[in-house]
Amino acid sequence: MEVKLQKLGKLIADCWAKAETNLTQLIAEKYPNPREEFITDLLAGELRDVVGVASQERRVEAAFLDDLKGVLGDLYVSDARRFRGLIAEVNPHTHSHEGNVSAADLGILVVRPVVDRGRWRERIGCSRDHATGLLAQAKLGKPRALRGGYKWDSLTDQQEDLFPDHCQYYSLLLYRLKGETANQLDPLRWQLCHNRVLNEVKGWLRSDSFPEELSSPVLLGRLFDSAIGTNDRNIIDSVIAPKKGDPRIIEIRIFWPDGSGPPSSLRLHNTHHQNEVLHIRH
Repeated sequence: MEVKLQKLGKLIADCWAKAETNLTQLIAEKYPNPREEFITDLLAGELRDVVGVASQERRVEAAFLDDLKGVLGDLYVSDARRFRGLIAEVNPHTHSHEGNVSAADLGILVVRPVVDRGRWRERIGCSRDHATGLLAQAKLGKPRALRGGYKWDSLTDQQEDLFPDHCQYYSLLLYRLKGETANQLDPLRWQLCHNRVLNEVKGWLRSDSFPEELSSPVLLGRLFDSAIGTNDRNIIDSVIAPKKGDPRIIEIRIFWPDGSGPPSSLRLHNTHHQNEVLHIRH
Protein backbone atom coordinates (compact mmCIF):
# COMPACT_ATOMS: atom_id res chain seq x y z
CA MET A 1 0.00 0.00 0.00
CA GLU A 2 1.44 3.36 -1.01
CA VAL A 3 1.99 5.85 1.79
CA LYS A 4 0.18 9.05 0.82
CA LEU A 5 2.61 11.94 1.16
CA GLN A 6 -0.09 14.50 1.86
CA LYS A 7 1.97 16.98 3.89
CA LEU A 8 4.84 16.86 1.41
CA GLY A 9 2.41 17.44 -1.45
CA LYS A 10 0.83 20.37 0.38
CA LEU A 11 4.25 21.89 1.01
CA ILE A 12 5.07 21.77 -2.72
CA ALA A 13 1.68 23.31 -3.56
CA ASP A 14 2.27 26.04 -0.96
CA CYS A 15 5.68 26.76 -2.48
CA TRP A 16 4.05 27.27 -5.86
CA ALA A 17 1.45 29.58 -4.33
CA LYS A 18 4.19 31.66 -2.69
CA ALA A 19 6.13 31.84 -5.97
CA GLU A 20 2.96 32.99 -7.72
CA THR A 21 2.44 35.75 -5.14
CA ASN A 22 6.03 36.89 -5.68
CA LEU A 23 5.48 36.83 -9.44
CA THR A 24 2.43 39.08 -9.14
CA GLN A 25 4.39 41.59 -7.06
CA LEU A 26 7.32 41.60 -9.49
CA ILE A 27 5.09 42.35 -12.47
CA ALA A 28 3.23 45.07 -10.58
CA GLU A 29 6.45 46.79 -9.52
CA LYS A 30 8.92 46.20 -12.34
CA TYR A 31 7.55 44.52 -15.47
CA PRO A 32 4.44 46.13 -17.00
CA ASN A 33 2.91 44.45 -20.02
CA PRO A 34 5.13 41.33 -19.93
CA ARG A 35 5.20 38.75 -22.69
CA GLU A 36 3.75 35.30 -22.04
CA GLU A 37 7.16 33.60 -22.18
CA PHE A 38 8.65 36.14 -19.79
CA ILE A 39 5.90 35.49 -17.23
CA THR A 40 6.69 31.78 -17.38
CA ASP A 41 10.41 32.38 -16.91
CA LEU A 42 9.79 34.70 -13.95
CA LEU A 43 7.50 32.10 -12.39
CA ALA A 44 10.14 29.38 -12.75
CA GLY A 45 12.77 31.59 -11.14
CA GLU A 46 10.57 32.47 -8.18
CA LEU A 47 9.59 28.83 -7.71
CA ARG A 48 13.25 27.81 -7.73
CA ASP A 49 14.00 30.31 -4.94
CA VAL A 50 11.01 29.38 -2.77
CA VAL A 51 11.59 25.63 -3.07
CA GLY A 52 15.29 26.14 -2.36
CA VAL A 53 14.49 27.94 0.89
CA ALA A 54 12.09 25.15 1.92
CA SER A 55 14.90 22.63 1.40
CA GLN A 56 17.48 24.70 3.28
CA GLU A 57 15.11 25.05 6.22
CA ARG A 58 14.55 21.26 6.14
CA ARG A 59 10.81 21.70 5.69
CA VAL A 60 10.84 19.20 2.82
CA GLU A 61 12.42 16.58 5.05
CA ALA A 62 10.10 17.39 7.97
CA ALA A 63 6.95 17.12 5.84
CA PHE A 64 8.08 13.76 4.48
CA LEU A 65 8.88 12.37 7.94
CA ASP A 66 5.54 13.69 9.21
CA ASP A 67 3.79 11.71 6.47
CA LEU A 68 5.66 8.54 7.42
CA LYS A 69 4.92 9.04 11.09
CA GLY A 70 1.22 9.53 10.33
CA VAL A 71 1.03 6.07 8.74
CA LEU A 72 3.70 4.07 10.53
CA GLY A 73 3.47 5.65 13.97
CA ASP A 74 6.54 6.67 15.93
CA LEU A 75 9.73 5.84 14.08
CA TYR A 76 12.77 4.39 15.79
CA VAL A 77 15.60 6.92 15.54
CA SER A 78 17.89 4.62 13.57
CA ASP A 79 15.11 4.01 11.04
CA ALA A 80 14.18 7.68 10.71
CA ARG A 81 17.82 8.54 10.12
CA ARG A 82 17.70 6.56 6.88
CA PHE A 83 15.03 8.90 5.52
CA ARG A 84 16.66 12.17 6.47
CA GLY A 85 18.17 14.57 3.96
CA LEU A 86 15.29 14.74 1.47
CA ILE A 87 15.44 17.98 -0.55
CA ALA A 88 13.64 19.58 -3.46
CA GLU A 89 14.91 21.55 -6.44
CA VAL A 90 13.36 23.28 -9.43
CA ASN A 91 15.17 22.72 -12.70
CA PRO A 92 13.84 24.99 -15.47
CA HIS A 93 14.71 24.75 -19.15
CA THR A 94 14.28 27.71 -21.42
CA HIS A 95 13.49 26.70 -25.00
CA SER A 96 10.37 25.27 -26.54
CA HIS A 97 9.83 22.31 -28.85
CA GLU A 98 6.11 22.90 -29.16
CA GLY A 99 6.03 23.16 -32.93
CA ASN A 100 7.25 19.65 -33.63
CA VAL A 101 6.30 17.42 -30.72
CA SER A 102 4.06 18.55 -27.89
CA ALA A 103 1.43 21.09 -29.03
CA ALA A 104 2.28 22.98 -25.83
CA ASP A 105 4.91 25.46 -24.76
CA LEU A 106 5.51 24.24 -21.22
CA GLY A 107 5.94 20.95 -19.41
CA ILE A 108 5.28 20.62 -15.67
CA LEU A 109 7.08 17.66 -14.12
CA VAL A 110 6.98 16.43 -10.51
CA VAL A 111 9.56 13.80 -9.58
CA ARG A 112 9.34 12.33 -6.08
CA PRO A 113 9.91 9.19 -4.03
CA VAL A 114 7.21 6.59 -3.43
CA VAL A 115 7.02 4.70 -0.14
CA ASP A 116 5.07 1.44 0.10
CA ARG A 117 4.00 -0.08 3.36
CA GLY A 118 4.22 -3.85 3.19
CA ARG A 119 1.72 -6.34 4.44
CA TRP A 120 3.59 -6.38 7.72
CA ARG A 121 4.27 -3.12 9.49
CA GLU A 122 7.97 -3.76 10.01
CA ARG A 123 8.96 -3.62 6.32
CA ILE A 124 8.54 -0.81 3.83
CA GLY A 125 9.78 -0.22 0.31
CA CYS A 126 11.03 3.02 -1.18
CA SER A 127 11.42 3.79 -4.86
CA ARG A 128 12.84 7.00 -6.28
CA ASP A 129 12.14 9.18 -9.30
CA HIS A 130 8.41 8.59 -9.60
CA ALA A 131 7.51 11.12 -12.31
CA THR A 132 4.19 12.71 -13.24
CA GLY A 133 4.04 15.15 -16.13
CA LEU A 134 1.55 17.59 -17.59
CA LEU A 135 1.68 19.67 -20.75
CA ALA A 136 0.52 23.27 -20.54
CA GLN A 137 -0.23 25.77 -23.25
CA ALA A 138 0.19 29.19 -21.66
CA LYS A 139 -2.27 31.79 -22.87
CA LEU A 140 -2.09 35.52 -22.16
CA GLY A 141 -5.46 37.22 -21.79
CA LYS A 142 -6.01 40.98 -21.85
CA PRO A 143 -9.25 42.86 -21.14
CA ARG A 144 -11.66 43.43 -24.00
CA ALA A 145 -12.55 47.09 -24.26
CA LEU A 146 -16.21 46.79 -25.27
CA ARG A 147 -17.65 43.45 -24.24
CA GLY A 148 -15.75 42.89 -21.01
CA GLY A 149 -13.92 39.74 -20.13
CA TYR A 150 -10.63 38.77 -21.76
CA LYS A 151 -9.35 38.22 -25.28
CA TRP A 152 -7.24 35.11 -25.94
CA ASP A 153 -5.12 34.10 -28.90
CA SER A 154 -6.28 30.98 -30.72
CA LEU A 155 -4.27 27.79 -31.05
CA THR A 156 -1.84 27.57 -33.96
CA ASP A 157 -2.42 25.12 -36.81
CA GLN A 158 0.31 22.81 -35.51
CA GLN A 159 -1.11 22.91 -31.99
CA GLU A 160 -4.49 21.93 -33.39
CA ASP A 161 -2.95 19.05 -35.33
CA LEU A 162 -1.06 17.69 -32.31
CA PHE A 163 -3.74 18.28 -29.67
CA PRO A 164 -5.58 14.94 -30.16
CA ASP A 165 -2.35 13.03 -29.48
CA HIS A 166 -1.76 14.69 -26.11
CA CYS A 167 -5.13 15.90 -24.82
CA GLN A 168 -5.27 13.43 -21.91
CA TYR A 169 -2.29 15.13 -20.23
CA TYR A 170 -2.79 18.62 -21.64
CA SER A 171 -3.92 21.87 -20.00
CA LEU A 172 -4.29 25.58 -20.60
CA LEU A 173 -2.38 27.90 -18.26
CA LEU A 174 -4.26 31.20 -18.13
CA TYR A 175 -2.41 34.47 -17.51
CA ARG A 176 -4.84 37.37 -17.06
CA LEU A 177 -3.32 40.87 -17.20
CA LYS A 178 -5.19 44.08 -16.53
CA GLY A 179 -4.62 47.69 -15.48
CA GLU A 180 -3.65 50.78 -17.48
CA THR A 181 -0.11 49.49 -17.97
CA ALA A 182 -1.07 45.79 -17.94
CA ASN A 183 0.87 45.23 -14.74
CA GLN A 184 -1.84 43.56 -12.66
CA LEU A 185 -1.68 39.78 -12.94
CA ASP A 186 -4.64 37.84 -11.60
CA PRO A 187 -4.02 34.54 -9.78
CA LEU A 188 -3.08 31.89 -12.33
CA ARG A 189 -5.74 29.46 -13.43
CA TRP A 190 -5.55 26.12 -15.21
CA GLN A 191 -8.04 24.35 -17.44
CA LEU A 192 -7.49 20.62 -17.94
CA CYS A 193 -8.23 19.20 -21.37
CA HIS A 194 -8.50 15.46 -20.74
CA ASN A 195 -11.57 13.87 -22.29
CA ARG A 196 -12.13 17.05 -24.32
CA VAL A 197 -12.13 17.55 -28.08
CA LEU A 198 -10.37 20.28 -30.01
CA ASN A 199 -13.51 22.26 -30.88
CA GLU A 200 -14.36 22.58 -27.19
CA VAL A 201 -10.96 24.09 -26.42
CA LYS A 202 -11.20 26.50 -29.35
CA GLY A 203 -14.65 27.52 -28.14
CA TRP A 204 -13.34 28.27 -24.63
CA LEU A 205 -10.73 30.64 -26.02
CA ARG A 206 -13.20 32.40 -28.33
CA SER A 207 -15.86 32.86 -25.69
CA ASP A 208 -13.58 33.52 -22.70
CA SER A 209 -15.46 30.79 -20.86
CA PHE A 210 -13.59 27.92 -19.26
CA PRO A 211 -15.74 25.24 -17.62
CA GLU A 212 -13.52 24.09 -14.74
CA GLU A 213 -10.69 26.42 -13.85
CA LEU A 214 -8.31 25.21 -11.14
CA SER A 215 -6.02 27.25 -8.93
CA SER A 216 -2.33 26.41 -8.97
CA PRO A 217 -2.26 24.81 -5.48
CA VAL A 218 -5.16 22.51 -6.41
CA LEU A 219 -3.56 21.53 -9.71
CA LEU A 220 -0.14 20.92 -8.10
CA GLY A 221 -1.74 18.80 -5.42
CA ARG A 222 -3.45 16.62 -8.02
CA LEU A 223 -0.30 16.36 -10.09
CA PHE A 224 1.73 15.38 -7.01
CA ASP A 225 -0.82 12.64 -6.26
CA SER A 226 -0.75 11.43 -9.90
CA ALA A 227 -4.48 12.17 -10.13
CA ILE A 228 -3.88 14.12 -13.37
CA GLY A 229 -1.21 14.12 -16.04
CA THR A 230 0.67 10.99 -17.03
CA ASN A 231 3.13 8.61 -15.37
CA ASP A 232 4.10 7.01 -18.69
CA ARG A 233 7.88 7.37 -18.83
CA ASN A 234 7.94 7.06 -22.61
CA ILE A 235 5.59 10.03 -22.95
CA ILE A 236 7.44 12.01 -20.28
CA ASP A 237 10.84 11.36 -21.84
CA SER A 238 9.79 11.98 -25.43
CA VAL A 239 7.07 14.65 -25.19
CA ILE A 240 6.85 16.43 -21.83
CA ALA A 241 10.51 16.50 -20.78
CA PRO A 242 12.57 15.15 -23.69
CA LYS A 243 16.29 14.81 -23.19
CA LYS A 244 16.97 16.34 -26.60
CA GLY A 245 15.86 19.74 -27.80
CA ASP A 246 16.09 21.58 -24.46
CA PRO A 247 12.34 22.23 -24.08
CA ARG A 248 10.75 24.66 -21.65
CA ILE A 249 10.08 22.65 -18.50
CA ILE A 250 9.44 23.42 -14.86
CA GLU A 251 10.70 20.32 -13.08
CA ILE A 252 10.11 19.98 -9.34
CA ARG A 253 12.45 17.24 -8.20
CA ILE A 254 12.27 15.80 -4.66
CA PHE A 255 15.20 13.52 -3.92
CA TRP A 256 18.01 12.40 -1.65
CA PRO A 257 21.30 13.86 -2.93
CA ASP A 258 24.64 12.12 -3.27
CA GLY A 259 23.33 8.58 -3.03
CA SER A 260 21.90 9.11 0.47
CA GLY A 261 18.47 8.06 1.61
CA PRO A 262 16.89 4.68 2.31
CA PRO A 263 17.46 1.43 0.42
CA SER A 264 14.71 0.06 -1.82
CA SER A 265 13.56 -2.21 1.01
CA LEU A 266 13.94 -1.47 4.70
CA ARG A 267 13.04 -3.54 7.73
CA LEU A 268 11.88 -1.31 10.57
CA HIS A 269 12.44 -1.93 14.25
CA ASN A 270 9.18 -3.10 15.79
CA THR A 271 10.16 -2.48 19.40
CA HIS A 272 11.74 0.62 20.87
CA HIS A 273 12.12 2.62 24.04
CA GLN A 274 10.28 5.90 24.33
CA ASN A 275 13.46 7.97 24.50
CA GLU A 276 14.61 6.47 21.19
CA VAL A 277 11.51 7.50 19.25
CA LEU A 278 11.87 10.18 16.58
CA HIS A 279 10.22 13.48 17.49
CA ILE A 280 9.78 15.57 14.35
CA ARG A 281 10.75 19.20 14.74
CA HIS A 282 9.24 22.00 12.64
